[in-house]
Amino acid sequence: MLQERIGNLPFIVGLAAALTAASAGAEPSGIQLSKDKLSLVLDPAYGGRITELRYGEQDLLSLARPSGNNFGSTFWLSPQSLWQWPPVPEHDHQPYSVITQGDDSASLASAPGAGAKVYKTVSVESDQHITVHYRIDAEQDFPEVAAWEITRVPNRGLAFAPVNADTVKTVRGEVAYTLDKDTLWLPLNEDAPLVEGKVIANGSEGWLAYVVDQLLYLKVYPPVAAAEMATGEGDIELYLSGESPYLELEVQSAAHQLRQEEALSWTVNWLVVPVPEALAVHTGSPALLDFVRNQVREFSHN
Repeated sequence: MLQERIGNLPFIVGLAAALTAASAGAEPSGIQLSKDKLSLVLDPAYGGRITELRYGEQDLLSLARPSGNNFGSTFWLSPQSLWQWPPVPEHDHQPYSVITQGDDSASLASAPGAGAKVYKTVSVESDQHITVHYRIDAEQDFPEVAAWEITRVPNRGLAFAPVNADTVKTVRGEVAYTLDKDTLWLPLNEDAPLVEGKVIANGSEGWLAYVVDQLLYLKVYPPVAAAEMATGEGDIELYLSGESPYLELEVQSAAHQLRQEEALSWTVNWLVVPVPEALAVHTGSPALLDFVRNQVREFSHN
């Protein structure tokens, strides 16, 4: 099981060299984008990743014990059967070229890998809203391919999403989730022993939420029909590491057939909103669900 997640020795050695080179540089490689309280750091030198997501001083992506390559927000091709493990280095952690850069937006491009080139445009739209736009340019024929966003957050707080209950599956290890009235809830306890596990599902409303330290981090994406999910995948996936204290918040696009020189475009909207102190934050909270759905409605009407 661990071999599936960490890959082989050449990958680990190459990754260690990349991390050493990055840390040895005199100048930081990240691009900071911001509006008012909301800011992020986008790192072209390391997979075009979003390595920080801050609301005020609070970094939602900060991990207590960073673990090798497992940090920040990255991008993969789906289904995983296209590349097995480790992830395609050109998409996941090798340098991206900078196409455009401003105070609140930047566009990057990967090198070709596994038959595709990846483009990312990240824009801070307001003090509570970020758009992350992805494009996969096919350099070969793909009978099936989807876009896949993977964001690592601390294993504390509460993750949840409305789902189609009959699609919920634990596909690796153990995940202590609760399925309540077609909502998948995953409460996180940073003091509990680390147990590896992954649960996947078909989301019913096109959003995945995470609340920690009175902040809501919400991913809103185009809803995916169950029949359109990539083979063996879900458009919502939650992975808990058994080695380090983090949770992966993962969302995917619908799967498509792409011919060489065709492209797949997909946008995920990130909302970061303070949660009122009086709001009940716990598994099954109707008030919390209402609060999140109100954020989604307000965003959709803007």
